Amino acid sequence: MTRPVWDNPRRRPLLPRLFSGVIVAGILGAAALAVVDLMRVESANATLPPPTAAQMLVEKPRARAEWGHVRANLKARLNQASPLDLGAVWATRTGQICGLVNGRGSFGGLTGMVRFYSVDRVPVFHRDVDHLEFQYAWFECARDRWVRLREGAEEPGFCGTELGQRRCYTVRIVDRVRTVED
Repeated sequence: MTRPVWDNPRRRPLLPRLFSGVIVAGILGAAALAVVDLMRVESANATLPPPTAAQMLVEKPRARAEWGHVRANLKARLNQASPLDLGAVWATRTGQICGLVNGRGSFGGLTGMVRFYSVDRVPVFHRDVDHLEFQYAWFECARDRWVRLREGAEEPGFCGTELGQRRCYTVRIVDRVRTVED
């Protein structure tokens, strides 16, 4: 009795080998495209480089003048007699002012650090606009710290305030960093 050709362990038909080769090439091509796309997205969302010394000489006075207008509007908007408790504040390449402020709530208590950014010299808070719109604008602020106007806390909430920095501590768990309140 003779065996068929495809039963021969040394010789397989061409079609299954060709089909397997096409599948392997497709998987490798898809993986390569995924890596290229990931690299493109990461480079598009990377933190932008800081200004050079010459750029800083030109941009810092302009940013401070813009911050003066935004700060006056921020103080009027929060309507509090005491000075503003500010965290980090910076200007972006487009002249937008971004930062954190600890304002007083309707009952007079401090609310904790909240994020804001400016649009036409008017501060915009999270409750003023749609959630996704605010998150997108804040992401653009956070990646473009062109001119630092004020050093301070960059963490929202109680732990970003002066009192919170004395009462909160940082816990490091492998690669994650988490702030815990006492």
